[in-house]
Amino acid sequence: MSSIISYGYYFPHYQVADKVLNPNGRKGKHSVSYVDEDIITIAYEAANRCLENQIVKIDAVFFATTTPVFVNRYHASYLANALDLGENIMALDFGATRRAGTDALMLAHQLIDAGVHENILVVASEIDYPEIGEEDKSLFGHAACAFLIGNKKTNAIGEIKYSRSFSASVAETFSYKGKKIALDSRFSREAGFKNNMQHCLELLATDDKALTSYDTIVLNSHYSKMAGGLFVKAGFNESQFTRDNITANAGYTGVCHALLSLIDSLENRRKSILLFDYFNGTNVIAIESNCQEVEDKLQSCFSSKKEIETYQDYLKLRKAGNFNAGDYQTMEMFSSEMMNEREKDSLLYLKGYECEKCKTVYFIKSARCKHCKGATFLSKKLQRTGTVYSLTREHYFPSSFPPITMLVVDLDGGGRVTLQLTDDMYAEEKKKVFIGSKVKLVWRKMLENGAKPDYFFKAKAL
Repeated sequence: MSSIISYGYYFPHYQVADKVLNPNGRKGKHSVSYVDEDIITIAYEAANRCLENQIVKIDAVFFATTTPVFVNRYHASYLANALDLGENIMALDFGATRRAGTDALMLAHQLIDAGVHENILVVASEIDYPEIGEEDKSLFGHAACAFLIGNKKTNAIGEIKYSRSFSASVAETFSYKGKKIALDSRFSREAGFKNNMQHCLELLATDDKALTSYDTIVLNSHYSKMAGGLFVKAGFNESQFTRDNITANAGYTGVCHALLSLIDSLENRRKSILLFDYFNGTNVIAIESNCQEVEDKLQSCFSSKKEIETYQDYLKLRKAGNFNAGDYQTMEMFSSEMMNEREKDSLLYLKGYECEKCKTVYFIKSARCKHCKGATFLSKKLQRTGTVYSLTREHYFPSSFPPITMLVVDLDGGGRVTLQLTDDMYAEEKKKVFIGSKVKLVWRKMLENGAKPDYFFKAKAL
C-alpha cells in the first residue's frame, strides 16, 4: 500500500467576498491570486510546504490543472526543475477535467503500490476566472495543493487502501471549439451523475463488504446534494458525509477541490475516509488516516486572508483593469532563458557564496571577500527569511498598484539581496514594511515580456 507522507496547500493572500462582487449575491468568499501569481508560482509554494523537512528522493512529479500556463511544455518538468528535484525524473501533466487532481493521486498510489516508484509528488493548481459581470454566478476560487505519496509506513499521515475509477460519457459542461457547452442540468444529473454513481456504488460493494463502515464520506460534485438516496440505499447514513468547508471559505478550486476536501477531513481527525470525486466519471480513493500526525491549520489559514475592498480592485487583480485598457502599452524587456539556465543556482535555487576563510556570505559572487580579502568561496544555500536593511518607493516603473516598494534584505544566516515587495495592493500594506521588518521570500512572476513569463523571488511581509 502507498502512504500519504506529507501534504501542503496554498491559498493566495487576497480573498473577495460575494457581497463585493454583487451586494445581493451569496455569502461566500473566493481566494484570488495576486497580479504576479500564476499556477506555477502557487504550485511551487504548495510543493515547498509539502516537502519541508522531508529528506527523500522524489522519483516522479505529477501536475494537475485545467488552466495551463504553457502549451507544448510540461508544467511537471518545469516545476521539478524549479524545486531542484533533479534531472530525468518522471514528470507527467494531468488535465482535461476537474477530476485531474485525483487522477494524478490514483496513478501515484498505483505506481507505488506496484513497486515502480518509492516517492511521488502530486501537485494540483488552478487559477480560473469567470467572465466579468458573471462572478456572482460562479463559485470560483484559486488554490494549489501538493501530496507526497510514498512507500514509507512509519509516521505517515495516512495509508491509501485502494483506488478505482468509473468512467461516464455524459459531461454536464465542456468546451468545444472554444465555446462552453452546457447540457440540460436534469439530463446531466440523471444520465450522468446518478447513473455513474449508482454503478460505482454497486461495483465497490462487491470489492469491499465493509464499504459502509468508513466514518467519513467526501463527495466532490456539484450534484452532491442529489446523492443522498443513492448512498442510503447502498447502506450509508447521513452522518458519514462531510461538509464542504472549502467552497464557503475559498470558492470552488477546480482540480484542487477534492484534494483540499481530503486535507480538511484529515485535519478534522477523521480516521477512515472514502473520497468520491465526480466529474465526467468518478474516482474513488479509500484512506486510513493517522490522526496523531496531522495538524489543524486550514481554518486559521482562511481567517488570515486580506479582504479585497472594491470590485475595481478585483478587476485590477485579474488584469482586466489597467492592463487591458485601450491606452495601456506593453513593455518589451530583455529576457533570456539561456541566461536563466546558466545562473539558475542563484536566480532559481537561491544559492550564494560563503568565504571559506571568514564565513562571510554573499548573494552575488565577489572576486575577493570584502572583509578578509580571501579569494576562495563555497556554495551555500541561502535562507528565505530576512530583515529589511533599506527600502525605497519606485513611482516610475509600471505597476498595477503603484508605487512599487524595493527592499534591500539581509537574509537570515547571511547574504544581502534586492527584492520587490509583493502582496501590497493597499497603502496600509506597503506601510507595514519598514527598516527592521521581517520578511519572507516568495517565488513570483517578475515580468512578462510577450514571449514568456520570468520568475524570481520577491519579499512578503511577515
